[in-house]
Amino acid sequence: MPLWAVANFVGVFMTYAVEFDNVSRLYGDVRAVDGVSIAIKDGEFFSMLGPSGSGKTTCLRLIAGFEQLSGGAISIFGTPASNLPPWERDVNTVFQDYALFPHMSILDNVAYGLMVKGVNKKQRHAMAQEALEKVAFGVCTAT
Repeated sequence: MPLWAVANFVGVFMTYAVEFDNVSRLYGDVRAVDGVSIAIKDGEFFSMLGPSGSGKTTCLRLIAGFEQLSGGAISIFGTPASNLPPWERDVNTVFQDYALFPHMSILDNVAYGLMVKGVNKKQRHAMAQEALEKVAFGVCTAT
């Protein structure tokens, strides 16, 4: 069997980290994302480039579950994600604008994802404290 045939055969069974299959997102008459199909391998470095308003952020919000599809399908590690709520998707999002809870301490903001996952308060605070110390914010964690 030629090498290209083996590569194609193996590719049929590959599970991608993120896969878009003809994904669309409409806002009224505006097509923010129109028929996008991509497959990103686990560990692959991927960049999406385009001018403001070209749908980059909308694609990220679709992956995270913050936006609903108008058409197509999204899979995350082989699991159909189109109908999963954000908290059931194993993805994280870092926002361009601030996305902090102003009523919570820095420590609680950092530990928020662990709280959503059900980690007990003592353990999540210890983990968040360790993360903050790694980035030299250990002194800012008063609760």
